[in-house]
Amino acid sequence: MNRLRCLLIKELAQLRRDPRLLRMLLLAPVIQLLVMGFAANTDIRDITLGIRDFDHSFHSREYVRALGASGYFQVVALAGPKAGDDACLVSGKLGLVVEIPSGFGRHLARQEPAPVQALIDGADSNFGVQGINYLQKATRQFSEKQVRIFLSAPGANAGVALPTVVAESRVWYNPDLTSRFYMVPGIMALLLLVTTMIVTSMALVKEREDGTLEQIIVTPLRPWELMLGKLLPFVVVGFAVITFAVVVIRLVFQVPFCGSYLTLYGLSGLFLLNTLGLGLFISTLVKTQQQAMMVSMFFVMMPFVLLSGFAFPIENMPPFFQALTTIIPLKYYLIIVRGIFLKGSGLAELWPQALALAVWGGGILTLAALKFHKRLD
Repeated sequence: MNRLRCLLIKELAQLRRDPRLLRMLLLAPVIQLLVMGFAANTDIRDITLGIRDFDHSFHSREYVRALGASGYFQVVALAGPKAGDDACLVSGKLGLVVEIPSGFGRHLARQEPAPVQALIDGADSNFGVQGINYLQKATRQFSEKQVRIFLSAPGANAGVALPTVVAESRVWYNPDLTSRFYMVPGIMALLLLVTTMIVTSMALVKEREDGTLEQIIVTPLRPWELMLGKLLPFVVVGFAVITFAVVVIRLVFQVPFCGSYLTLYGLSGLFLLNTLGLGLFISTLVKTQQQAMMVSMFFVMMPFVLLSGFAFPIENMPPFFQALTTIIPLKYYLIIVRGIFLKGSGLAELWPQALALAVWGGGILTLAALKFHKRLD
């Protein structure tokens, strides 16, 4: 313990003497969380909707008014030739174009179907799907209003009763379906991975490049003591990053926190075993800090982001890649942080993910320990 204490004092002194590294470790994740938290928002509002009205009737004007009052669209009346609609969609000036044909009001007055044509920019599939859903919802509300007007007309529908099915939905855990509530805790997990893994991967390599590894080798430190001394300071840094991130998430983004802080910190500690173990293992494979950065980014970070469920649903992946995600520790930590923040999940619900992180972290640390030797080559 005395040798380990001396090594910890040395590592903390190095951190203190490198203020740029300390600022990068503590301030950069907070700044990135602020920037990415505001940018990572899949909610689509204020879609520019072009209306081409060939009917010019009372009903067509009411339909246009209903689309504008839905809260989803910025309605723009179109004039000129129809050939310009395609150019507006290509340039991005319009997201949707709705064409109301002549006879629209006449069909409604006769209680007949009144079709309209909608052109949607589908280059962004998420935008296209949500735009269609918003348009269908606003159109359905307008149609239901016309049915109520027809049923309330005196003498027009005596003895007529239209059967209706009403689905009353209740959304749990995120009632307003705010995408930021789902994305921001995931960003915290991603930044924790980046901060701790990359810096740890360069720890031993930096000693080699600075020429101080020889001095460490001749000390009576055992390999596991050297590894532990290298990892513990970054455990403290990792918990500091979590603390700052939670403060920003709660105060700035107003994300609800329904779980236990003790559970969050405890399971975050298991995740740190994985990130620090990965960083240490990478440091045993490379010779320079540049190599450590390249290996971390291209062989760990990108696969983790793509396969963890952070950006793309795992359920939509082919079976092979779904099986591959079982070895991605970020996948389990994302389930943990989102469950604790939004659902109030505890160990009773999260023990499978906690067990996976413990097994994965223990395995990668053991592999790094077996690969590490107190020598220069």
